[in-house]
Amino acid sequence: MHAWFLDGLAVNPDGPALRLNGRSWTYTELHRAACDWAGALIAGCGGRPRRVGVLASKTEEAYLGFLAALYAGATAVPLGPEYPVERNRAVVAAAGLDAIVVDPAGAAQVADLAAAAPVRVCLTGSAEVAAALRESAALDGAAVVTPDGSTPAEPLNDGVDRLAYILFTSGSTGLPKGVPIRHGNIGAFLTAVLPRYQIGPRDVFSQVYELTFDLSMFEVWAAWASGACLTVLNRVQALAPERVAVRQGITFWTSTPSLAAAVQSRGVLPAGALPGLRYTMFCGEPLPVETARHWSSLAPNAVIDNLYGPTELAVACTGHRLDPADAAGPDRAVPIGRPFPGVRHLLLEDGEVSGTVGELCVAGPQRFDGYLDPANDAGRFVDLDGERWYRTGDRVRQDGAGLVHLGRTDGQVKVRGYRIEVGEVERAVRRAVPGLDAAVFAVPGPGGEVLAGFVIGRAELDAAAVLKQLAELLPPYMLPGQLWPLAAAPLNPNGKIDRMALREEAVRRLAGPHRPA
Repeated sequence: MHAWFLDGLAVNPDGPALRLNGRSWTYTELHRAACDWAGALIAGCGGRPRRVGVLASKTEEAYLGFLAALYAGATAVPLGPEYPVERNRAVVAAAGLDAIVVDPAGAAQVADLAAAAPVRVCLTGSAEVAAALRESAALDGAAVVTPDGSTPAEPLNDGVDRLAYILFTSGSTGLPKGVPIRHGNIGAFLTAVLPRYQIGPRDVFSQVYELTFDLSMFEVWAAWASGACLTVLNRVQALAPERVAVRQGITFWTSTPSLAAAVQSRGVLPAGALPGLRYTMFCGEPLPVETARHWSSLAPNAVIDNLYGPTELAVACTGHRLDPADAAGPDRAVPIGRPFPGVRHLLLEDGEVSGTVGELCVAGPQRFDGYLDPANDAGRFVDLDGERWYRTGDRVRQDGAGLVHLGRTDGQVKVRGYRIEVGEVERAVRRAVPGLDAAVFAVPGPGGEVLAGFVIGRAELDAAAVLKQLAELLPPYMLPGQLWPLAAAPLNPNGKIDRMALREEAVRRLAGPHRPA
């Protein structure tokens, strides 16, 4: 994976590789620093580390720590300092870390986390953090080190079959699931996706998402593979692209649809506010065509791509290039498009291969081998014609534009004995109120589970009129009992709609007087 950074180093050695908190590193500077940090990891561990946790958030420790772990021949395991200690402890234990790179924000957790695995080294770029950790003696048996350049290590390269990184996603059991990605998996993704764009050393990428979210792997490595500059943004900056994009000269913007919708809900940006953007890549959620069109009006010179893919398929495996003049279609969502070169797919419906509609199953070089805990593999793979296919859990339809996302196969709920796919209800709401989003849930009511939800993007709503329209689209048992307007949805750390927070708010509103979260 780090060979892609070395490609950027070769084409742009003296150009900016990373801009962060007012500081800038050239490719040569970042490479030398990563060599120093990798050497410190190897020296501290008494040999090559196996897995290195990166407990850092948009600091030099995050980017140098990840790159240094790869240079040292280890597997990088991003951790979120903003995540609960209990969750991070479970990740550390499952990954079996033997080293942790920590920034000032992560220092508060590191002692608790180091106790969950045989951690031998805690590395930080901050002398103050290192001194505080040594003084506290909280890291029993682990050495606290800061890179001093005394033992630089050249990048190790053991081939494509070794693990590059492990990301942890939510698990149905309540425990995070480890998704190991090999160098060959992420390399196949970059090989497939980079030819979609004409990018090079003159380009500037936004870096919006935490390294714990796989969309960040596109931001970081597409930039570095091209010799472009990676510009790290905080959440406030990401919500005001008109300020930072012009000032920083950003040409490539990545976004979840929810983040773009949050920008749209501000209602303050005129058409053409982002003239310098050459590309915008959406990924992570279904993209409403109205959101895409609004963004296209803000960035009239930008090519807009909608990519799709779960973490298990190394970021994304299909893509659709938006033509703003295209008809929206009945689903009011942009297609997820066609599979990337090398990606093979089939649709399963009731256990049989289908040609038109079904669960998307994927094989090819981007597909991961299986979860860190093999128990999580149950039901996630299917063997057909001598090949192992990953079951994405996403229902899609094949049409002229490629694949159209229809919702999750596991999004079923039961209300009054009826099976209901909440995704279908949400699509109907979006059709009834074009340009707005929807989130619908089955929540406890006085007589059992009821459907309730939010229309997102408007502070006021004639709910009765919307329900009347829905009655023309849905059978009576699928009609929400309550629909509330919401000017903007809460977002989780990855910039997606925080569905858990919205569901909790729906439960509160049904249980008593309206008390906004």
